[in-house]
Order: sequence, then structure tokens, then C-alpha cells
Amino acid sequence: MNLTSFLSDFLVTIIEVGKTLIPLIILFGIFDIFFLHLPKTFVRKVARGTLMTFLGLSFFLQGVYVAFVPLAKELGFNFGLLENKTVLLPIGFILGLLVTIAEPSLRVLASQIEKASTGHIKGNLLIATVSVGVASLVAFGLYFVGQGISLTWLIIPGYFVALLGLKFTSSTFVAIAFDSGAVATGPLTVTFMMTLAVNISETAHKAALSGFGLVCLVALAAVLAVELLSVVFSIKVKNKEVS
Repeated sequence: MNLTSFLSDFLVTIIEVGKTLIPLIILFGIFDIFFLHLPKTFVRKVARGTLMTFLGLSFFLQGVYVAFVPLAKELGFNFGLLENKTVLLPIGFILGLLVTIAEPSLRVLASQIEKASTGHIKGNLLIATVSVGVASLVAFGLYFVGQGISLTWLIIPGYFVALLGLKFTSSTFVAIAFDSGAVATGPLTVTFMMTLAVNISETAHKAALSGFGLVCLVALAAVLAVELLSVVFSIKVKNKEVS
């Protein structure tokens, strides 16, 4: 990639981020002028934070497009050529684990939950739980894609189990579970995992569309993992009450 092409792509990314933030800025401005009347010092702080968010998102997304997408394409091509697709199980687990741990939106959610629960639910515990859950289903998802098996065989039963699991999940953890499913499918996970699955399917079976569905599987995995964490918490609480 030459400098001209890089700058052209970066400009497109900047415009995309700008389109995302401008409506929020306008909405904040309207509320501040007509309702909030916030101090100028606070508004300046918000402006600085918005600028940092704009620059951070622009560089982050450009980095993902330049590094992670080509890497996922190359890995997907080579994984698709593997004769023994069983190898995709440990590979999928490791990749799913590492990408989910690195997902920025999951870290933000974990931090907020730890603060809101006054430390009762540790942020690192939530990150570890979601990451292991996502890694497990990603492993099976990549194996299914490699074998040419539709991911609906995982998705439909998985969501049935998730809905059934609501009966055994506390109301607090239900909200956390579905929020975790949303943030687990952040920009890093989506771009890398979706590109990886599509290229595995394209290389192995000449059917790129069969690679879609892994992002849905990631969201499902996060929900199931947090529901299981809720059950563990409930058992611990009951044991404490008995003792």
C-alpha cells in the first residue's frame, strides 16, 4: 500500500467516524442550549473528549482495516486449505480468546459493571468469562465453516438454550448478559472474525456466504457465558446463606 492509497483510505475512515459523531454533537448542543445550560468549563471538557474520541476512533479503525483485515484474509485462506479441519477447533479457541480479550468495548462495559456493583462483580472476571465463552463457540463455528456445515445448527439451538437459561438467571445478570453480547461484537471482533470465516468458507468450499453467522455466534456465546456466571454466583450466595 503506497502513501497516496493509505491517505485516501484514511480520509474515508475519518469521514465515516465524523458521520457517526456529528449527530451526537448536534444533539448535545441542542440539549445544552435549550435545557442543560452546562458550565463552559464542562462544555470545553466535553469538546476535548469528543476530539480525542474522533481521533482515537479514526486511528483505531484505520489500523483495523490496514492490519487486521488483511491478516484475517490471509489466515482464512490458509486455514481453508487445511485437509484436517479438526485443527480449526484449537485455532478458533485461541483466536476467539485473544480477539475478545482485546475488544475495547468489552473492557468499557466490564469497568462500568464493576463500578455499578461496587466491586461485587469484578471487571476482569466478566472479561474472562465472556472471552472463554466466545472462544468456545468460535472454535466450533470455524470448524463448522471449514466443514461446510451451516452455522444455523449452532445458532438456533444456542438461542433456545439462552432463552431457557433466562429462567435460572437473576434479573441483574440478564441485562449484563445481553449487553455483553452486544459489546462482544465490537469493531475488532466483527472485522477480524467475519473476514476470517468468510475467507475460510470461500477457500474451502467456494461459498463465501456460508461464512456469515459467526458474529451472531459471538453474541450468543457472550450471553450464554454470563448466564452461566449468574448461576455460579447464585450457588455461591446460597452456600453462604447455608453456612
